[in-house]
Amino acid sequence: MKNFVVIGSPIKHSLSPYLHNYVYNSASINAKYAKKEVSINELSNVIELIRSENLDGINITIPYKEVILKYLDEVSPQANLIGSVNVVYMKNNLLFGNNTDWYGFKETIIKNNISINDKEIIVLGAGGTSKAILFALKILGAKRINLFNRTFTKAKNMQDEIITAYEYTDSEQIIKSNSIIINTTSVGMLKNDIPINSSLISKNQILIDVIYSPLLTPFLKAGIEKGAQIINGLDMFIFQALESIDLWFGETYSNKVNFKQIKTNLERKLC
Repeated sequence: MKNFVVIGSPIKHSLSPYLHNYVYNSASINAKYAKKEVSINELSNVIELIRSENLDGINITIPYKEVILKYLDEVSPQANLIGSVNVVYMKNNLLFGNNTDWYGFKETIIKNNISINDKEIIVLGAGGTSKAILFALKILGAKRINLFNRTFTKAKNMQDEIITAYEYTDSEQIIKSNSIIINTTSVGMLKNDIPINSSLISKNQILIDVIYSPLLTPFLKAGIEKGAQIINGLDMFIFQALESIDLWFGETYSNKVNFKQIKTNLERKLC
């Protein structure tokens, strides 16, 4: 039996074990999946478990998607461009890092029929998940992305011909009444917080939150109140997990499971 785990801090909220084990059972995969709270000083121990084959792979969540890079022998071209890794496994006797977050977000946009052409796109946050989403947006054809982060210098370092960094104090001038606003931060996960002033939210916007627990963050609730279209993080969560499984096993198990059924079960779990 193969063994997998998701690591992060905090990790208590994660439904990755439920999702992965559900897929394993549905597709008759001989594997099990758990979650583990890990401090930054324990990362090397987890890496050693993979090298020694006591673990077959890991998913990485907040706050280690960038720091994990220094422990790896090789990364995929996508992960290298993104600068963030959320899935690790042994490949050709090397500790290999990949990124499925960008794929999960891309598929979410496609599944929900969101057109980003000629839209004012706002991305909140400049961490590992944000980097993957920025990459996906470019793949999807975004021509201009406005990036906000509380630490402005971090966002500024990510500027290029498409991405422009701003301070949160600039939000009133930059966020438009028809913007697509994407929250990549953890704001709203554990506390009743919202990443931007609710007065900037309006009915012609599309609000996307990468958080899936809770299903409705304060950010998305504000969107509902204003009549905006909202998308929570559940689709992205499922898509990135299925892609991780395909990478680990080298087969397209994602085609052997019912996406709608998985999502319905997760929604029930979260309600």
